[in-house]
Amino acid sequence: MQDFRNHHDFRTLSAAFAIWAAHFTLLWAASITFPGEPAARWLALAFTVIALAALAWLYLRAGKPKLGSVAGLGLAIATVGTLYDSVPPLIG
Repeated sequence: MQDFRNHHDFRTLSAAFAIWAAHFTLLWAASITFPGEPAARWLALAFTVIALAALAWLYLRAGKPKLGSVAGLGLAIATVGTLYDSVPPLIG
């Protein structure tokens, strides 16, 4: 009889996308709360550093998955998305 379990790491994928979504939401809230003020830029920088640290921790926790895996691709997409989200608030 065959083993029908799924061996893909969808928890890491889901966690990476949740970090990305939380980062986007926090940046949006900061830019709406402090429009055009330096506080929004500082908050954006802090949130970005925290999100990237969380994604790095998740990468290490998942055992450094390869880019071709579900977890690796999810982490790569979430990292690029987090960096892309941080550009508009940081440049003004």
